[in-house]
Amino acid sequence: MNRRSFLTTTGSLGLASAIAPGATDEPASDAGVAQVTAGSAPGPVFAGSPVVTGPAPDALAILQPLARHATGYLEFAVGDAPFRRVDASATGLLPFEEHVLKFRLPPLPPGTDVRYRITARSIGWVRVREFVHGEVLAGEPETGAVHAFRTLDPEAATTRFAVWNDTHENAETLRSLHRLTNDLNPDFLLWNGDQSNDLHFEKELAGQFLAPFGLSIAERWPLAYVRGNHDVRGPAARALTAFTGTPDDRFHYAFRSGPVAALVMDTGEDKPDDSPHFGGMAAFRQAMALQAEWLRSVARESWVREAPFKVLFCHIPLWFDRDIFPTHQRWEFHPLCREAWLPSLLDAGVNVVVSGHTHDFKWLPAKDGQPIGQLIGGGPHPRSATIIEGNATRDLLTLKMSRLDGTVLAEVALEA
Repeated sequence: MNRRSFLTTTGSLGLASAIAPGATDEPASDAGVAQVTAGSAPGPVFAGSPVVTGPAPDALAILQPLARHATGYLEFAVGDAPFRRVDASATGLLPFEEHVLKFRLPPLPPGTDVRYRITARSIGWVRVREFVHGEVLAGEPETGAVHAFRTLDPEAATTRFAVWNDTHENAETLRSLHRLTNDLNPDFLLWNGDQSNDLHFEKELAGQFLAPFGLSIAERWPLAYVRGNHDVRGPAARALTAFTGTPDDRFHYAFRSGPVAALVMDTGEDKPDDSPHFGGMAAFRQAMALQAEWLRSVARESWVREAPFKVLFCHIPLWFDRDIFPTHQRWEFHPLCREAWLPSLLDAGVNVVVSGHTHDFKWLPAKDGQPIGQLIGGGPHPRSATIIEGNATRDLLTLKMSRLDGTVLAEVALEA
């Protein structure tokens, strides 16, 4: 499939069908509410299910998409313990957000069931021209449903995970992936880049990354987010960290789930930094070098070294079957990342690289000139979309890539 054709085949923007539009300053029917000069008029605040992300037990965040300006707090309970409150406060102020509430959890025990719920209320102001802060119009508190997930366990004997990639806001594909993943019930979901077509309006990001088409994609298991090249495009790209709960808000990180040490790295754009497409605003070469330093360090950690399997997840492949590298046109693979990262990947003993980007599913086993196998997922259209299921024991890692109708396209078995 021609990668450029996906824009004509994707569904309408996820936000429109997933999230009620945010409140505006338009006068409401109530005379008191009509004076709102900042924030939102009172009303329902939740817009879709929360998302658990991180995904390591000591780096978890929970994000709640919003329908209007709101403040709120989260409560969580480990096992049968009572609920504890988490406030996303900063310098004495609780959040006042229009699109998403984001709560960082304290370190949690591994392999443990955690319940959580979110309480929020709408917030608006009427400006008062006196030496006061104005009149606050706070809606009634609204408490969401109690959800539950299980933290990842580095010591578990097995793990199961699902991988999506290049969904590009395609409604039919996302609904099918959601159904298949619910049936799979994985320990974690990894979304391997290009969730979006571009990031043009911040008000749309919750619908693109948290509740696409109203789907509850990760309220019951942690989500591992990987940034794709389309996810860095557009004026709202710099707001992405508010909608993705990666560790320390970085797009490169690592975590352990049972026998698998997962390395997540950011391949940035599919063109050089000086491409005219970027208007002088790209600095991905520098980011690659910083990630290379990080990789050398994390590869020495005992929990990575001792893992039976090490998997690199990145959006743009490091290898492709067409070894063509045009200078200022779109790259199907990323030789700059490969050059910067390969020595440390080999030193860490990485078994396989899992990517997307090409919209052309492939399994490229290791060979001369390609020392690590490369698995590449499909594209956004239901005819080309894939889901990858990973299952690992301490002795064997299997990766099964299938079409949405269940047709198996590749099955990779790697021994420890």
